[in-house]
Amino acid sequence: MPVLRRLVVSSLRPTTRYLQRPAAFYSTQSKVSDPLRILFCGSDEYSCASLKALYAEHKANERLIKSIDVLVKPAKLFGRGLKTLREVPVVKLAKELELPVHETGGFTHWETPKPDGEHINLIIAVSYGLFISPRLIRETKYGGLNLHPSLLPDLKGPAPLQHALLNRRTHTGISLQTLSERAFDAGAVLAQTPLPGILIPDRCTLAELHALVTDPSAEMLVAGLRAGVHVPPHVDVGWAQSSPPNKATLVHAPKLTPEERQIVWSTMDATEVALRSRATGVLWTYV
Repeated sequence: MPVLRRLVVSSLRPTTRYLQRPAAFYSTQSKVSDPLRILFCGSDEYSCASLKALYAEHKANERLIKSIDVLVKPAKLFGRGLKTLREVPVVKLAKELELPVHETGGFTHWETPKPDGEHINLIIAVSYGLFISPRLIRETKYGGLNLHPSLLPDLKGPAPLQHALLNRRTHTGISLQTLSERAFDAGAVLAQTPLPGILIPDRCTLAELHALVTDPSAEMLVAGLRAGVHVPPHVDVGWAQSSPPNKATLVHAPKLTPEERQIVWSTMDATEVALRSRATGVLWTYV
């Protein structure tokens, strides 16, 4: 039975003054990873930062990352008459980096690609939006990893940054977790921003908070791969392991509803309207 040791990754340098300490990982002396053939599942600018970081590591260290394939959801039609296809930002980046791009709207009968005839051995999902099939996770040697911009288990769900602002959180963070076969955001936390987390500045907007967490998230992902956190046994290092949370204080972060963007003049003051504007962007109301 290998002895666990605490490893602080010195290469994880914060890109903002709000992330004050590096994340801590747990590794073992005997952890050895095969060269990684990654299937990267992403969509938006948050995904793009991680893909750029993985690509840079791939070019610098092919013994760690041998190949990267990119998986996206099919492009959607938009505009008047729904006649124009809109690709997600990660597609444009993948093409610029000359990485193979694959599309699927679901995983029934879908199989992972085989770069150079070899099986994908790690799935990484960053702001992807689809639940990765348990079958694919089981068939992949190292399973899957996911980046989530919150201090899990707080703010589970697809809109953690918006709900951090709406709930007037003073801090947030980043969690690197395993992909769970049973639910979103239910994996083992392999790395996490140390408490109290990343300071959310007063009157912070969604765009500003997004900028605060994006680059540190990408750095955490690459540092985690260097530390071998994807290699079993997985050790949960999340804050909830040492300080079991009061479930009543945890907030779920579902997609925003139209009602959360609505100004209700009879119940909201100027402070609440300003908060919702910073957290959700465009608001609407009845006149």
